[in-house]
Amino acid sequence: MFKSHIFKDKNKLSPYYVPKRLPHREKQINMLLSIYGDMLKNIWSAYPRFIQIVGAAGTGKTCTALKFGEIIVDMARREGINLKHIYMNCKVDGATRYVLFSNLVRKVTQKISTKSLSPEEMIRQLIDYLRFEETFLIITFDEIDYFVQMNPRERVIYDLTRMPEIYPGEPIPVIGEIFIARSLKWHDLLEPGEKSTLGIGIIEFPRYTSGQIRDILEDRVEEAFQPGVVLDETLDLISDITANPPVNGDARIGLEILYYSGVLAENLGSSRVLPEHVRRVYSEINPTITTEDIMSLDKNGRLILLALVRGLKANKSAYISLRDLRRFYGIVCEEYDVKPVENFEEHVQDLIYRGIIDMKSLMEIGISGATLVDLERFLDNLLRQLES
Repeated sequence: MFKSHIFKDKNKLSPYYVPKRLPHREKQINMLLSIYGDMLKNIWSAYPRFIQIVGAAGTGKTCTALKFGEIIVDMARREGINLKHIYMNCKVDGATRYVLFSNLVRKVTQKISTKSLSPEEMIRQLIDYLRFEETFLIITFDEIDYFVQMNPRERVIYDLTRMPEIYPGEPIPVIGEIFIARSLKWHDLLEPGEKSTLGIGIIEFPRYTSGQIRDILEDRVEEAFQPGVVLDETLDLISDITANPPVNGDARIGLEILYYSGVLAENLGSSRVLPEHVRRVYSEINPTITTEDIMSLDKNGRLILLALVRGLKANKSAYISLRDLRRFYGIVCEEYDVKPVENFEEHVQDLIYRGIIDMKSLMEIGISGATLVDLERFLDNLLRQLES
């Protein structure tokens, strides 16, 4: 069996991995614990608290929520309380309000069938189930801004923040809801009543500095790499790249650069991960789109993105028109023997909301964050990822 002389455990570099320690997010975790921890003292009388976590991409919002969930569940267990933390990613778990609530119920229990239920009935049955089982919930809704932008008429915030009205005047087993977003712009799509019940409880996540990025990477190096493999100057370089524009403190990008630098070093037979490996990797990626972003797309999203990449290359331009994009999309669908989607514009809008493409007008559609200088090299690399 092959044993890597570079890596100890590559999985520790995944954006989905929640490390034992979250450097420079202790303050945010403690704020969440101060809000929800007190509820454990008299949980049968607790009314839900709604908290918003706000920060740019890669500022540790999701990891912090998951780590908080682990801690609060363990605290509750020691008090003899059956508390669950349910994590919902609105990009993955909720194309619509019906799908979102159905997946929420499924993550809590398999005992409730949602096939014939309306979204409102799902929530009521979930509350009844929790009361009967004497189980309490804290639910995190990640990417809530994406969901609201894609489904502004669904009024999901109204349903989620009005759960207590199912049993007016009585506490309910859902003691907390945490909403994660990149900014507060999605509030513009909410009705006054939704804004009111959502409240003003906001925990901000500032961008990481170079020194903070280095602390994060040092922890991951210890878990992911063999001892002494990653040089200090290598970490310094990745930290500086990550902290400065255009990455702007996105720790996910830093972890991805670290991972691929290690892969490159291993493939070249190097015994160390050197700054030159970092420079080579960075020259071939787009600093605002990660592999995770691409993998999170469905087939239609990837085909449209592939069509955009080919259109930009064919036109040798940073932008193409929506009409040209549709034409290249048709060619890609024919090549992959896939029927083009009828709601093409909705899929394009989805890519815009995800921050993967820019659409300045019907005549200007391009790749987010890609400069003219780096575009050709990045598009070649993105094409290889998409076509594989």
